[in-house]
Formats: sequence, C-alpha cells, structure tokens
Amino acid sequence: MDEYADFKWKIVVIGDPFVGKTTLMLRYTQKKFRELYIPTVGVQVSRKTVKIGEYFCSLNIWDIAGQQKFSNIRKLFFEGADGVIIVFDITDKQSFINSTMWYKDYLALTHTKFGVLIGNKVDLEQNRVILPEWGQTLAEKMGLQYFETSAKTGVNTEKIFSFLAGNLFEKVNR
Repeated sequence: MDEYADFKWKIVVIGDPFVGKTTLMLRYTQKKFRELYIPTVGVQVSRKTVKIGEYFCSLNIWDIAGQQKFSNIRKLFFEGADGVIIVFDITDKQSFINSTMWYKDYLALTHTKFGVLIGNKVDLEQNRVILPEWGQTLAEKMGLQYFETSAKTGVNTEKIFSFLAGNLFEKVNR
C-alpha cells in the first residue's frame, strides 16, 4: 500500500531503553502487545497507511534503539524526519529527565521541530512518579504536544498518530 500513498512521512521514535517505544509501535501498527522486553538493535521500521479525506498517507515509523552503545549510528536515522515522538516512562524519573537530551540530539541533526512528547505506561498509575502537568510543561518548553499512553491497553495510541498525520497533512495542503 505504501507505494500508492499520496503522502509519505517519516516519524522517528526516540527515548531511553525500556520506556515502551517498540511496544507502542506494535500496538499502533498491529494492535498487539508484547510483555517480554526485546531490545531494538539499531532501528526497526514500521509502516501504516492512513486515509485522510480522499488521500492515502503513509507513516514510516522509525523506532530507534535507546541503548547508549547505538548513540553513534542512531543519529544517521534522524535524516529526513518529518516529526519526532519522544517517549518516557511515567514510572521512571530518569527517562523523563533524559527526554530533554533526546530532543536536543534530534534538533541538532534535523530542521523539524514538530512532534509529540509521550508519557507511556499509564496502566501503571499506582507506580507513577511523573505527574501529567510535568509532562505538559516539558512538552510546551519543547514546542511539542503532550499525550499519555499505554502500549499495553492501547490508551491514546491511535490519537497520537492521528494527531501527527493530520498535522503533517495540514502543512502540505496549506
């Protein structure tokens, strides 16, 4: 279906290891959840075609490895990005703090300041250490939109990609 898309956009997904980047992509593209953690090696690319009005739009989603050992090659994958998804775990303060570093790395290598900051794992509300208003404040400082999701339950996964696709579509059709 991708070759027939009217529009194609590259979205990079970044953040610390264990925050749920891969499971978020799996939930969105295949409606599945994987309980077992399997680290991404380098990059994993998923595609999903969405229809906006009469147009088919392909989202090419690049799930980029969060482990430090991939930091040198990871930057190669930012090239040509139309938007970014920065993911942190609401139960992990350090992953939230590191979101700023991830965004700085992204901005240093791209010209696109469009995307979303995601607080993932809201299904673990009882273990929350990052308040929603903290995520919202950080997103505003970055110039991004803020959403909270659960890759496990699917909460807001469709919503974030609809937001991204809709806004990218709007930019091209002004």
